[in-house]
Amino acid sequence: MIKLAIRDDDMNFFTKVEDLEYIYKDFNHFPISYAVVPYVLDVSTRGVCSDTRGNTMPKNVADNKALVEWVRHKIKNGTCDVLLHGVHHSYKFTDKGVKLAEMQWRDNESNLADLLRVEKERLSAVFDYPITCFVAPSNKITKYCLGQVAKAGLNFSGIIPMKPNVNLTVKNLANYAKRWMVRAIYKLPYPGVLEYDNHKEVNACILQTYDYLVKMFEFCCKHNYPMVINVHYWHLLDNPTELEKLRKFVMDYAIPRGAIPTRLSDLLKYAPT
Repeated sequence: MIKLAIRDDDMNFFTKVEDLEYIYKDFNHFPISYAVVPYVLDVSTRGVCSDTRGNTMPKNVADNKALVEWVRHKIKNGTCDVLLHGVHHSYKFTDKGVKLAEMQWRDNESNLADLLRVEKERLSAVFDYPITCFVAPSNKITKYCLGQVAKAGLNFSGIIPMKPNVNLTVKNLANYAKRWMVRAIYKLPYPGVLEYDNHKEVNACILQTYDYLVKMFEFCCKHNYPMVINVHYWHLLDNPTELEKLRKFVMDYAIPRGAIPTRLSDLLKYAPT
């Protein structure tokens, strides 16, 4: 039996409780790990989180009282997890027009660890829940920013790139080699929890085809790895076929085969090292 987690990104001030209730109504109280943006700006790129489009003033998620109370209630029932998702998830452009995600343009920002620590502690108080994991906006992060995440006392979950973004110690190089070996042999991203010198990481597979999810699940079962699926609530809301694919895989395939619904934070916390 493997641990299965769903990581839903981009919860923010504009997120509507009724949308989340609708999306997960057929998941039988499966615990969802929400990556929360503390002070959201405009994160709307093409087809992405359109509720934030045009927003130029930081909107504090704590001011969405209905959402906060809903999350706190779900936490008490054990069916919700809160992860830190940047600071305001905004984008910047280089002089050449290259778009940079927040954990790219903050590269070498001297007070980043302190900033992340403040938001971790603030949101932990808002939701009455100890936040222990960071998710990079747009799943993009530099080596420096990842180091600052770890310095802030946070673990990490993302679609982890193959390029090394950690210090080259013996332990970290062993993890890097393990990731490369799995990808080279099985053509899959390494799904297990990896312990680095100062933090833990777990990859999240994107919501690809149904056959891909089954292939990943079977691989995880064979090798006793957990499985984390990365989704976005606004995408599921706008794409019913994608929502049904997720529901079908989780509820009709994985759960009947013994998958254990798990919050991502717990998956990292209790992972063997």
